[in-house]
Amino acid sequence: MRTFKVWGLIFIFSFLFGRAGFCLTGEEIAWKVYNRPVGKDSQAEAQMILLDPKGRQKKREMKIFTLEDKKARYTLIRFLSPKDIAGTAFLAIAYHQGKEEQFLYLPALKRTRRIAGSFRFHRFVNSDFFYEDMERHYPPKYHHKLLGEEVFQKTSCWVVKSWPKKKKDSIYSYWIQWITKEGYLPVRVDYYDRKGKLWKRFSSSRWEKIQGYWTILDSQMEDLKKGHKTVLKIKKIIYDQGLEPKLFTRRSLERW
Repeated sequence: MRTFKVWGLIFIFSFLFGRAGFCLTGEEIAWKVYNRPVGKDSQAEAQMILLDPKGRQKKREMKIFTLEDKKARYTLIRFLSPKDIAGTAFLAIAYHQGKEEQFLYLPALKRTRRIAGSFRFHRFVNSDFFYEDMERHYPPKYHHKLLGEEVFQKTSCWVVKSWPKKKKDSIYSYWIQWITKEGYLPVRVDYYDRKGKLWKRFSSSRWEKIQGYWTILDSQMEDLKKGHKTVLKIKKIIYDQGLEPKLFTRRSLERW
């Protein structure tokens, strides 16, 4: 009888504490990443730096705006300089039920292009990010497997492998994410090509809690095959300002 009580207590404690910590499934972690708080809106001043294999740099200044309502999460990126890209703007709408829409405005052509189909696998403004990388990634569209736990940049992380349920939904065969246990930030992601070879790596070197929201400030996407990388630096960010929804429309996209 005493042995039964001991095992009963072990079961209860392992269930309670396991579900709260190390026994989360890969899918549960993916949902926590998807639903992590990012504020009602935000406005950031940022810099994108393109680095070729010889170390030559191209710097771009831009502003990033976000807004979330009951229907979707909206992201607007507008490039300010240099002249060859100034005025270019990108609008992404990630509906909460999984649908994604993306639009790119090119001032030289004075027209907006909808990003769809195979064009999702093209490079975003010649950077190392694909348009697919700019999506929010609705968890039910992918399989998720918890591989374990590791420390990255002195931070305890979950390691989760994800891959598309339908091959047409991704240019990658799978990707592995290092996700912080506090805040559920994907601070490293290794992307594998259709042949299962490591292709690209996203990594963050600095993230902080700003106005109560965990925020990646310094990061880079590296094409390991070409030796090219794109660095992103958030120089300033403000949350919950009360941005107008009309800012996140195709009409607003074309006003420069």
